[in-house]
Amino acid sequence: MKLPKSISPCPIVEAVFESRFQTDAPEEAVVGMVYQALRKDFPKMSALPLASLPQQMRKADPEFTYQPLHRLEGERMVLLIGPRNFAIASKGDYLGWQEYCADALRVFDTIATTGIFQKIERFGLRYISFFEGDVLSNLTLSVQLQGREIQGGESFFRTILQWEGCSCHLQVGKDLKLSNRDGKAGSVVDIDAFVQSPTASGSPLDDAKGFLEMAHHAEKDLFFTLLKPEFLATLSPTYEASTT
Repeated sequence: MKLPKSISPCPIVEAVFESRFQTDAPEEAVVGMVYQALRKDFPKMSALPLASLPQQMRKADPEFTYQPLHRLEGERMVLLIGPRNFAIASKGDYLGWQEYCADALRVFDTIATTGIFQKIERFGLRYISFFEGDVLSNLTLSVQLQGREIQGGESFFRTILQWEGCSCHLQVGKDLKLSNRDGKAGSVVDIDAFVQSPTASGSPLDDAKGFLEMAHHAEKDLFFTLLKPEFLATLSPTYEASTT
């Protein structure tokens, strides 16, 4: 399947590259080390609500292991950082894969130079796309009850698929509201491509580069597989010029 280079209007409302890791650094030191390394790019730092919970209580609940405690905000990106994970999120209008990937890798490489990584446990790349109104009937995905397609309100579907070398956590829903879309109700296609225990090449940056290229292709392929051809045609798709 030939994949479009872009569609219009761009439905992407957020792109997030996440890394989970083991570290020898004390929990309270991780945020400080990362902030010192990135404070020129992320000058605004604020504590998230979970940071007010005592460390002993957070460690007692596995649900909190990979939750961020602080938010660092820059001009084009937001960094969420916890004692064993960080997430690099796009901010504002999505600028395209080349710019986002370059920014994410630059931030990742800077964090890697702090020496906090003992072992990478997980890489994840998540894209959240939003369409105004109900587009579920325009998707190749359908949910049926006794052979009849379900058309109920506030529908939501989730599954984990193996797709193009990644595990892809796919979530699709309608009649949903996103805070960064002024509370408008619409349809969401949320794909989180991830790998557990990524193979270490000796360079965390090379591992991150390899993962991001693989995950981006997997997500893009899955996303466009979900769109019916007649619906895709209404989105003004553009394609790379063919070479001979």
